[in-house]
Amino acid sequence: MAMKTAELTTTTPVTEGLKPERLSLIDTAWLHMESPTNLMVVGSVAFFDEPIDREQLLSTLKVRLLQHPRFSERIQDSPVGPPRWVVDRSFDVGAHVHRVALPAPGGDAELRVLLGDLMSRPLDMTRPLWDAHLIENHRGGGVLFTRIHHCIADGTALIHVLVGLTATTPAASLRAAPPQTPKAHANGHHRLPGLVDPRRTVGTLVQAGAQAYTLAKLVALWPDPATPLRGGLVRAKNVAWSEPFPLEALRPIREATGFTVNDVVLTAVTGALRTHIRKHGNGDVPEHIRGLVPVDLRADPINGTLGNQFGLVFLDMPVGIARRRDRLEAVHARMGAAKQSPQSALVMEVLGAMGLTPQSVQRQAVRFFGSKGSAVVTNVRGPAEQLYLAGRKLRSLAFFVPQSAMLGIGISIMTYGGQIQVGVIADSGLVPEPLQITKDITSELRQLSKI
Repeated sequence: MAMKTAELTTTTPVTEGLKPERLSLIDTAWLHMESPTNLMVVGSVAFFDEPIDREQLLSTLKVRLLQHPRFSERIQDSPVGPPRWVVDRSFDVGAHVHRVALPAPGGDAELRVLLGDLMSRPLDMTRPLWDAHLIENHRGGGVLFTRIHHCIADGTALIHVLVGLTATTPAASLRAAPPQTPKAHANGHHRLPGLVDPRRTVGTLVQAGAQAYTLAKLVALWPDPATPLRGGLVRAKNVAWSEPFPLEALRPIREATGFTVNDVVLTAVTGALRTHIRKHGNGDVPEHIRGLVPVDLRADPINGTLGNQFGLVFLDMPVGIARRRDRLEAVHARMGAAKQSPQSALVMEVLGAMGLTPQSVQRQAVRFFGSKGSAVVTNVRGPAEQLYLAGRKLRSLAFFVPQSAMLGIGISIMTYGGQIQVGVIADSGLVPEPLQITKDITSELRQLSKI
C-alpha cells in the first residue's frame, strides 16, 4: 500500500538573496575537463523494493536537496576569471525529475542499456547541472538514477548529499530534515592553491623539495602500456554493476593480515583487470597498469559543504602478479607508499592551477596525465545502516565515476548497509560488455575472503 504523502513544511528558498559566486579553481578545472567522449558526470543508481511515488520524491527534493543552492543554480560564463554560479530564475525541480518505464521483460539487461544511454548524454549546461530518472518496471521494484556534474561536488560530498535525502525510518524520510547553513566550498572560492598561487615566488615552489620531486616523477612517468583497456574513445558508454557482496565476508582476511577493506577491493579490481587483459589481449600481461585513485583531502567534516577537495594517486596495479596473496601484499605496500607521499595533494594543486589556464591548455594537460594511466578506481564508504528515501527502503546503491581524457574505464566500489557493490562504466568501443568485469571482481572478492 502506498504511503500517504506527508505535508512537508515549506521553507524560504536558500537561493533567496544569494549573490553570484565564482566557481573554485578546482571546480572550474572539472567543468572544463569535459569532452564529448568523457563527460564529467557522476551517475548513481539506487534500488528500492517498491516503486517510489514521484510526488513524494519531489517533496523530499524540495525540502532536502534544495537546501544546497548549487542544485537550483546554473553556470554563467565570465569574460575574466572563473565562471559564476547564478540563481536559475526559471528553475523547476519537477523539470529535473523524469519518469521512464523499462521495456519488457524489465530486467537488468534493459536497465543497463538505458543507463548506458543516459551516461552518454551531456547535461544541459543552461540549467542546474543535475537530473534524476524514476525508472519503473524493474523486477517489480523501483530504481532512482541520478546524474550530477562533477563541478558541483566530488564523490565524498555527493554521498553526504544523498544521505541528507534519507532517514532511518520511512516516516522520518517523508519529513523535512533540519535546515543546514548553505555552503559551497570549504576553503573559499577565491583562494588559490598554495604552491601554484602566481603571487608567490618561484623560490617557494623550489623550496618545497618533496613536492617538486614528486611532480618531476609524475611528469617523467612513461605512458601506460598498450592493453585492451586503452585506445581511441567513442561517445557511447556501457555500464554494469555487481550484486551486493557482504562486507562481513572480508572480516577474516582483515583480522588475519591487518589489511584494509580498500586494500582488498583494490586487489579484487586488479585481479579482474588481469583476467580481462589476458582474455582480450594478445596473451601478454604487463607487469602493472596504473589506476588513478582519488584520495579525500578534507581536513574538516563536510557539514553540507560541496565542491571538489580530493587529489589523485597513480597506483601501479600489479596485474602481472599471478598469486592473489602476492597481489594483495603488493597493493597494500604500493597504496601505503602513495598515501605517504605528497602526490595526492600535489595533484589537487595542479588541478587548481589548471583552473587558471585557458581551456586549450587544460585539455592538453588532461591528455598528458591521462596517458599515464588506464583506469579510474575509487572506493566510497557509505552509511552502515539501511536508509529510507521518500518512504521507500533503499536496498542497494552503486555509482559510476567519470573518467577524463584518454581513460576508457571507471570502477567504483560502494559500501552501504553492510554490503559492497561495484559499478563499472566503460567506453563501448574498448569494453563492449563491462558486466563480466563486475562478475570477475565479485569472484576475486570471494576468493580473497578465503585466503
